[in-house]
Amino acid sequence: MKIRVRVAGRPTGYAVHVESGLLSRVGPLALPHAPGGRALLVTDRTVGRLYGARVERSLTRAGLRVSRATLPAGERAKSFATVRSLCERWAKEGAGRDALVVALGGGVVSDAAGFAASVFGRGIPWIAVPTTLLAQADAAIGGKVGVNLSAGKNLLGAYHHPRAVLSDPDALATLTPRAVRSGLAEVVKMGVICRPAILRQLWRLCDTPGGVTPEASGPLVAACAAEKAWFVAQDERDQGMRLLLNFGHTVGHALEAAEGYGRYQHGEAVSIGMVAAARLSVIAAGLDPVSALEIEMLLQRLKLPTRLRRPPTARFWNALDRDKKRGRKGARVVLCPAIGSAEVYELTSLTTLRQVVLSLIRRS
Repeated sequence: MKIRVRVAGRPTGYAVHVESGLLSRVGPLALPHAPGGRALLVTDRTVGRLYGARVERSLTRAGLRVSRATLPAGERAKSFATVRSLCERWAKEGAGRDALVVALGGGVVSDAAGFAASVFGRGIPWIAVPTTLLAQADAAIGGKVGVNLSAGKNLLGAYHHPRAVLSDPDALATLTPRAVRSGLAEVVKMGVICRPAILRQLWRLCDTPGGVTPEASGPLVAACAAEKAWFVAQDERDQGMRLLLNFGHTVGHALEAAEGYGRYQHGEAVSIGMVAAARLSVIAAGLDPVSALEIEMLLQRLKLPTRLRRPPTARFWNALDRDKKRGRKGARVVLCPAIGSAEVYELTSLTTLRQVVLSLIRRS
């Protein structure tokens, strides 16, 4: 399957390929985007052990000279230090502006490598080869690249679209159950804000003996990728429609920052954030309480967290207060008046949101 991502004001877009076996064919698909015949492969330790040799071999057989950088696994690698290290390495290796960055891994790899590509030589081309459910369904598509600061998530970044996204569903078979669950949070988000059919499909899969397996996630990945491409085409720079993709992320990002990007995986934090957003939607946007409960129940069926184990720390409230999506009048949050629709709301104060967050604390 090929999904076209169109960017307003640009003569050409790029393709998102969703197809089994792509990991062995990265080279021929990357070659047209590497005019200098050089590929700068970036992966992490986990993905590198699984697929690094296969992708490097494919690039080499296509006639590309390959240098390979390996990042530590996990969200903490998504830092300015990582970007600087990559750029210093490429400079020492003599890479020019005609080199192609190949980001092989999950959202952390595509964010960090894509951001490094956006600033090295004032911008060099890159392609994404996402290997996680979260990255294939969401993170690798749309051109938003960046890293975290201690003050908050994705506070340092750029818009730098890849030349192509190569999503091989076969890579999902090696994911841990936790990584699959984390990716499913973004799938749920897409179903809540614009495509209820995704939610119905998730409920059906929950009721099957195997549950939501990586193999069963392929059609969901394609559906979410198509929706993400539509949002990007409408609003590349987060000035309007694309903001709706932040449903659950206001609280989710604050949780990640407060815990030092180590306790929660991204989807786990977003899951809790979606429960908070759903409850706030009942209060401020008129969402049917039954619908809010259904969202929460689905997340629980998917074994995603929906509660806080302990009261939020001062770091959480500070991160929430500094959230980059704050509007002119107050906190800007995405709420759902009904399943399948979403709107951006500006809260004049954080009082109600604070009350909602506190309602999520698990009682012993």
